[in-house]
Amino acid sequence: MEYQALYRKYRPQLFDEVVGQSHVTNTLVREIAEGKVAHAYLFAGPRGTGKTTSARLLAKALNCQNPPGGGEPCNACDSCLAIVSGSSFDVTELDAASHNSVDDIRDIKVSVTTVASVGGAKRVFILDEAHMLSKAASNALLKTLEEPPEHVHFVLATTEPYKLLDTIRSRSQRFDFHPVSVEELVGHLAYVADLESYKVADGALQLVARHAAGSVRDSLSLLEQVAALGNGSVDPAAINRALGLADRDVFARLATAVGEHDAKAALELTAKLAADGVDLRRFLSESIGFFRGVFLAHYAPNLDEVADEPADILDDWRAVAASLPVADVIRAMDVLSDGLLRLREGREERLMTEITLLKLTRPEVAVDLPSMQARLDTLERRVSAIARMGPSGGDSAAQAVQPTMAPSAPAPVATASEATAPPTLKLVATPPDPIPDITADAVVASSSPASPSTEVEIDLTAFKNIWPALSAQVKDELGNRRHALFREARPGLVDGSVLVIHVPGHLGFHLEQMISDPQFAAAVSASASALLGGTVTTRFEADNADQSTPASPEPDESDEVIDKDRMAEAAPSDPVALVEDLLGGEVIDES
Repeated sequence: MEYQALYRKYRPQLFDEVVGQSHVTNTLVREIAEGKVAHAYLFAGPRGTGKTTSARLLAKALNCQNPPGGGEPCNACDSCLAIVSGSSFDVTELDAASHNSVDDIRDIKVSVTTVASVGGAKRVFILDEAHMLSKAASNALLKTLEEPPEHVHFVLATTEPYKLLDTIRSRSQRFDFHPVSVEELVGHLAYVADLESYKVADGALQLVARHAAGSVRDSLSLLEQVAALGNGSVDPAAINRALGLADRDVFARLATAVGEHDAKAALELTAKLAADGVDLRRFLSESIGFFRGVFLAHYAPNLDEVADEPADILDDWRAVAASLPVADVIRAMDVLSDGLLRLREGREERLMTEITLLKLTRPEVAVDLPSMQARLDTLERRVSAIARMGPSGGDSAAQAVQPTMAPSAPAPVATASEATAPPTLKLVATPPDPIPDITADAVVASSSPASPSTEVEIDLTAFKNIWPALSAQVKDELGNRRHALFREARPGLVDGSVLVIHVPGHLGFHLEQMISDPQFAAAVSASASALLGGTVTTRFEADNADQSTPASPEPDESDEVIDKDRMAEAAPSDPVALVEDLLGGEVIDES
């Protein structure tokens, strides 16, 4: 006899042999036994879960010449044997992917009127992949599907029922086939492996069942492939080689690298996987599943009830969840998902995998929101650790901050009296002195906010130097309308810690508005204090030097910056003159 694939050789011949779909088979058996079979059925579910097999069993049970009772076929009469061999005239199987036109549906409607080959038999039309029917073909089928002859039954099988017309779904009795659980798949695989005399290692069938994703057909195909590779033996190593899978411990190593921010270990892991012939795309997909399990372990105390996985896999998830924060787990799933999408776009697999794992282990190289959050979490943990040290941990804290301030030598620590003494900050417009050695006094002074009692000495040059930045800050804080008033002002003079701002004499309205608005003066003073490093106040006065024309102070760099917005006013307003100037031409009067 010609060799048959395992999924064909062990196709169920009774409803009781269908794996994992008892909610469907029990209902069908009861309907057949009671003679209450519907005229149209819709079998929906993932691939390899028994939809077409159940349709054939229904056809056998309806046409069985010697039914044993209970709704099951006998599998011995001529009708049952003809249906099994595919030679029955009463059972028609059509592939909707290739019979999806109106003409094909018209042929079905003609066939519906044909009587059964044997008196009292039923004609069964099995339409596989029914969602592939065109809209016109689906509408053409409606009337026949709703009111077929009494001897005709339709079975529509599909993996995507939502693509079918609502009118078709409403005319059919729907059964949803579920993915088969790992436990049931393992039992079925063990039964088949025993009949085929395969040598099965511990844990091998669980691994096959997990990667079958609930499909009985996929699990039998994988079992057959691995057995052929291992010359009749089935072990996890052979399964990994056949599918290009990574070993189970690889995911725990990846989680450790993520928790320790060890980019070197992650890149070495990628190199080893590539050298072992692991499918990197599948590795990223399985890594997402692993971190999903870790996420479930964080929030599901009853993990064994939530996840359909072996106990050793659940233990791995719990072990990683005990050491890896939830934020890192969620970020890992996001980054791995992005990497998997890039691989599906056809990018270079190893490069994309290395970049993905680098983003996982080094959040600082990524600019996405989860990576920024991970960096903030790290900083918060460090700050909390320094705060827990208390006064006794001052030396350690100083050493932790020291490299960012003075890498050449450790700075002495300030005494308590020195650290609590209020600093005095003086700003003078003199050339900067050579950078002094950083001491604890300087560190405290630079890190302490300025208090209202800080003594500030400023001259007019320093005031003019900060004027462009002051104007920009006023615009940001007060908006364009108020900044239009401030834009005409100029640095006037400095009276101790009071900055006098001059407003041209002809702009009395501007001056009145700025003086009468307390929020305006407060905002200008706060911005000037921040720029000068000490507390200052501001006062607005009219510039009486010129009451009729705008003041024209001596030009300097700050004035050039301030007057940029006036340059447009000097542009020629005559369009003809502007064209002549830009193009270097002249206007010719054709008249």
